Amino acid sequence: MRLLISFFVLGLFLFFISCSEDNPESPIETGKLVVTSIPSGARIYVEGMNTGKNTPDTLINLEAGDYDLFLYLQYYDTAYFTVTIHNNLTTTKEITLEDGLPMVDILMDYHSAFGGDSVQFYYTINQDVLMDSILVQRPITSSGLYTTEIYTFNSQLFDAFDQLSNPIRYYLPPSGQGQSYYARIENLMYRINIYGHKAYGAKVYFHSSFQMNF
Repeated sequence: MRLLISFFVLGLFLFFISCSEDNPESPIETGKLVVTSIPSGARIYVEGMNTGKNTPDTLINLEAGDYDLFLYLQYYDTAYFTVTIHNNLTTTKEITLEDGLPMVDILMDYHSAFGGDSVQFYYTINQDVLMDSILVQRPITSSGLYTTEIYTFNSQLFDAFDQLSNPIRYYLPPSGQGQSYYARIENLMYRINIYGHKAYGAKVYFHSSFQMNF
């Protein structure tokens, strides 16, 4: 009887081994994901989790299926997207990031001095800019004779706000450029053109134009 039981147990053992060999456990299907962005350097998040990787980079050993991702880069809109990962394949995703900063907005005004014979313009900006140049076309006689001052800054950084978040006021003529005021001529046009680029984000070009008379 004991011998019969032993043979029975041995048979069950061999049966389970045979079943295990005939039906091996299926391996997990994985693939790769290459993420690039324009511009590069965006942090990659998968299913809301920070991967610690910045574009361009490759995510490996991703189980096959759909994933929600987003890219974060300072001064740009966060980009959300979904990708599908396939077994033993490399998926590539390129994202163009949108500038998250508004257009450059400049507010221009003036005040008179010396009994109204002189004028000084001043302006504020809504964000930091890289200033290229400012052209001031102005009358110098009541008969309509004009002159043009060109101030070159070569992409100098103009901060929009001070350390207390107060708007910084800039002046025309610019500080340190010699004269502090222009002659104030009534009933004739003063034209001011400001050229530069955003300091951050897409660093796009801007041109602001103003016309003022008194």
